[in-house]
Amino acid sequence: MKKRIYIFAAVLSIYTNLGAQNITFNADTLYPEGIAYNSANDMFFVSSLRSGKIGTVDKKGNYKVFINSPEMISAIGINLNKKTNTLLVCSSDPGVSIKTGSATQRKFAKLIGYDATSGKQKFIADLGALNPSGFNFANDVTFDEEGNSYVTNSFSPIIYKIDKEGTPSIFVTSEVWKGEGFSLNGIVYHPDGFLIVAQSNTGNLYKVSLNNPTTIKKIETEPILGVDGMIFNPKKNELIVISNARQEISQLKSDDNWYSTKKMNSVKSVDTFPTTGTIVGANYYILNAKLNELFNPTAPKSNSFTIQEVKF
Repeated sequence: MKKRIYIFAAVLSIYTNLGAQNITFNADTLYPEGIAYNSANDMFFVSSLRSGKIGTVDKKGNYKVFINSPEMISAIGINLNKKTNTLLVCSSDPGVSIKTGSATQRKFAKLIGYDATSGKQKFIADLGALNPSGFNFANDVTFDEEGNSYVTNSFSPIIYKIDKEGTPSIFVTSEVWKGEGFSLNGIVYHPDGFLIVAQSNTGNLYKVSLNNPTTIKKIETEPILGVDGMIFNPKKNELIVISNARQEISQLKSDDNWYSTKKMNSVKSVDTFPTTGTIVGANYYILNAKLNELFNPTAPKSNSFTIQEVKF
């Protein structure tokens, strides 16, 4: 009986994603990591680990550089606050950028806010300065209804808070997030007043209260190793979790306000190393970043990348 259930679930996943329209775009060894959708012009913003640039991609796959700032070494996770028209960009130095330097590698970490229309810089928050003796990798960013931003540090067990003026602080740190390799990664805001944060090296998800951030609850669910970006859809009360290790995009639901969750469905990525995603209408678009090539010095490098449409 269990075998039949598993087969049915796999078939359902395939049929659920029928008719998806993927977008392929060309950009010389760009290796994008973050993605956000701008409904104002029906385009995607994409970041770049290798060049430290922000570009735009339209639905036909045309790529264009939007921001090329010396303040960005690698551009990592991004998010768009439509209310303030602010593009939030995490910038770090994991050692694979053309701008990498010995003084900044694993130390440099900033959140930069840009006007999403003009590309003009609004603020720059130095997160690395808040953790000078530790390693830093500003990875992913979300924001609340008051305009505060929250950023994960994958190399130290820290979540930062940056107010709407761009002033940073350490929001919370916890021993539970210590570990080898990449730890904290994807982060999303829930309108009930908490964050959901992913831990890549364990596959665990955590619920963090905004009013009392030291109240950290591990969400009861099957671990998803290699969890990277996440998308919370308040209209459907569902969490989309992207695993680069499994090369899989999963749909999670909860009936107890995210103290526990269950995987309802999953779709395989069309290419290697899916990272982050964004909501477009009723569907999701997931970035297939091929970062396995970038971190392997002997691997052939790509100029073509895919934004995968996923339907559940």
